[in-house]
Amino acid sequence: MRVLTEEAVLKCDHGGIVDIKRRQEWVRIADVAVLIEDDPLHRPVHRCPMITPTTPPCATTILVDEAKSYAAFVTIRGKGDDARRLCLDTTTGKTDWSRIATVNYTVTRPGQDFVTVQG
Repeated sequence: MRVLTEEAVLKCDHGGIVDIKRRQEWVRIADVAVLIEDDPLHRPVHRCPMITPTTPPCATTILVDEAKSYAAFVTIRGKGDDARRLCLDTTTGKTDWSRIATVNYTVTRPGQDFVTVQG
């Protein structure tokens, strides 16, 4: 499984793009910061095309599937921070698509092809 960087692309099932923001800047791959635990959570979703008269488009990520999304043994600890697991290219979760249903989001590009880890 490849480690995600801030150049990763995550999309909702409709094709909307998750706006990734990194929590740390010190650990990098090819001069691009890696993503850590909670980076994909509560992030805006842009350009989701699934708009109907009764449902708005996906707007925010609301859940991360931790078992699929984070490295089991590789963590990063920042100054004063608790250790945070690395995000992997198997990252998945849910968006807030409508009041009655959620939609998955997944990785379409990890942002790098050099570093891999075991789940």
